[in-house]
Amino acid sequence: MKQPTGSYVLSFQSDPCHRRLRYHWMICRAQSPDELVSWGYAPSQGQAESAALKEFRDLSSGLTQGGQVASMIQAFSRSHRLC
Repeated sequence: MKQPTGSYVLSFQSDPCHRRLRYHWMICRAQSPDELVSWGYAPSQGQAESAALKEFRDLSSGLTQGGQVASMIQAFSRSHRLC
């Protein structure tokens, strides 16, 4: 796998979803903040933060190249209606 270069910017956002909140996280490269490297969402802020930090560590160590983190999305879609 390709080694990542540079540092990353991690951001969080919540949005209403069927009388609940859904928590999105996004990772972009610091030198290209408009270029999305990885993203996902979860039903709680803690789960979103945990998934984002794990993905950040994986990106930093070269274990992943980014993209949508499907494990959180699949778990979320089974237990909640998606918006």
